Amino acid sequence: MAQSNPAAPRAPFLLRPGTGETVPGPEPATVPLARDAGTGPGTAVPAPVPMSVPERARLAVNRWAGTVANGAGQLWLHPDRVLYVLWHGKPGSMAEHRAYVKSRAWVPAELSGKPAAVIAVAGIVYHLIIARPLKAIARTVDAAAERPLRLLMLAVFVLILLHL
Repeated sequence: MAQSNPAAPRAPFLLRPGTGETVPGPEPATVPLARDAGTGPGTAVPAPVPMSVPERARLAVNRWAGTVANGAGQLWLHPDRVLYVLWHGKPGSMAEHRAYVKSRAWVPAELSGKPAAVIAVAGIVYHLIIARPLKAIARTVDAAAERPLRLLMLAVFVLILLHL
């Protein structure tokens, strides 16, 4: 019984790099099928088809995303790194916060003169107006959350303040 296969598809056009023009792809090769080996001339089997532009783009994006995720994991998920400290970091006490403000650690060491003074004043204003009150509020809520009655009293106090 003769085997009938449809005609082998032609390879798509290939994009010539740098020129933007397309050229016809390679012709399909004739390869004997395993079950016809030695019994007949074989059947035409298409040659490997080059990847299309969307397929190459998808693979490039997948590789890039994997590289970025791996780099982010190596950079940020280790102790003393950004995300690790944000998630697992222990908040400092008010004394540690005061020592940090006094140390002016946020001012770069190589900076001096008026720019260093401006950055130091901006940092002090931030710590006095935003950071210290937020730390105090967070510590109060943390202490109140340990006991239900304290939390209820804090909630009532906040509600009274909001209605005034």
